[in-house]
Amino acid sequence: MDDDLPYEGVKVLDLSQGIAGPYCAMHFARNGADVVKLEPPGSGCWSRQLGKPVGDQTAHSVTVHRGKRSLAVDLKSAAGLEIAKRLAAKCNILVQNYRVGKLKKFGLDYDSVFKMNPKIIYVAVTGFGQVGPRRDQPATDSVMQAYTGMMSINRDVNGLPQRINMLAIDFSAGLYAFQAAASALYGQAVKGKGKLIETSLLEAAMVFQEAAIIESYLQDGKPEPIGMPVGSFRTKDGFMSINARRDSQFKSFCTLIGREEWINDCRFIGPRERVANHEILMSQIRPIIETKTSDEWNELLSDADILNAKVHTHMDLLNDPQVQAAKAIHWVKNDTLGNIPMASIPGQPIPIVDDNLSHSPHVGEHNQEVLTELGYSSTDIKNLKNKGISARKPEGLANSDWVLIDVNEIIIHIFRPEVREFYKLEQMWEIPILKENKIDNSGTHLQLGLRFKILVIDSHLNFRYNMTEDVYKGEESFTELQFKLGMAF
Repeated sequence: MDDDLPYEGVKVLDLSQGIAGPYCAMHFARNGADVVKLEPPGSGCWSRQLGKPVGDQTAHSVTVHRGKRSLAVDLKSAAGLEIAKRLAAKCNILVQNYRVGKLKKFGLDYDSVFKMNPKIIYVAVTGFGQVGPRRDQPATDSVMQAYTGMMSINRDVNGLPQRINMLAIDFSAGLYAFQAAASALYGQAVKGKGKLIETSLLEAAMVFQEAAIIESYLQDGKPEPIGMPVGSFRTKDGFMSINARRDSQFKSFCTLIGREEWINDCRFIGPRERVANHEILMSQIRPIIETKTSDEWNELLSDADILNAKVHTHMDLLNDPQVQAAKAIHWVKNDTLGNIPMASIPGQPIPIVDDNLSHSPHVGEHNQEVLTELGYSSTDIKNLKNKGISARKPEGLANSDWVLIDVNEIIIHIFRPEVREFYKLEQMWEIPILKENKIDNSGTHLQLGLRFKILVIDSHLNFRYNMTEDVYKGEESFTELQFKLGMAF
């Protein structure tokens, strides 16, 4: 790991959820900042529900939370709010994406935090911005792709506007917020001043599409293609992207496909003419491209110095020799998801195995250490846990032989069968198994302890940490599981 981390010593409080705000904070973490991710106990940040979850992780959550420390506390409680305020008073940067005005009632709006911390760099990410008729409306990436015209320039063959199937606006908004906050750090360091940074998904989407918006304006809402022939083409076994818009490339392309007569054809003789007649040109090119495979066209076009690329799937990229040579992807072992591909971020340390900068925390994983750093005693921390204000983290996740989850009145034990047999937990407490309380074929038993109740769960854990599916069918969350168990008592 590179020890030269530019933001080492910088403290960031991440109060945001989802993608844009957390992604902004993640870039500080990856550059060495101490980022405390404050999230609700139980469910955590809702990025943990984006896509297929495994335990409390998803592809999106491991992307936006790597390098952070998770502190799970209930902001709706007085004690939880006090914890957040202590962190806000000590941090260099605060990132939040609550609806306009919502944090004011918690005393965590900019004016309130500024009184505690005059040097604060306060980043507020909203959907539509702080003012205007839509300021109070929620927004998502898909909403913004529609609202800002991105869908209008991305249509299928039938003219239906299409969403880019990824959170392009959310991630770009996170990058713009990071850029603004990173610049503000200079003013904080040199001038001793903080800054209020208000940005939105709306603004990020506009910047992302700025050239396209200008072009639409200059052409009365009917922008021409940037050049021709440019686009995607079906091949014998897949698809190709081809760009031969420059005159020299077009001439080479015509020679390659056996259409030399097009070089001096008045319809295609220059860039403007090819754009004006692009429908005719493209309709004649497409049948030709379908006669060869993508690999064949890739070799022929590359030899002719014509811009081209096979249309890859994301799975294709993982084994692509160019991606491997450029070290654009690194394989990192995640303690929940297993080995996962992680993209290298320019200017940031290369992710490596067992690197704290690459680790994505579990909900409440760092409660003990963060609260201790804030001056809370072990008794204080225990009381917060008992009151449900602070989350209790699972133990034993690294190996999954014996996983323990403390959920206040209930303790959940999850064993591998051989480990379950070896430890014989009932004999340790000398309490017989209450077989009549067996819930299902997972081997679940309820035991009555002297000081607390114990739930023992026998699970094969065929897929690591997919605990709830092993216990209840239907992919229920641990919050739901906890509720059901509580009702049993």
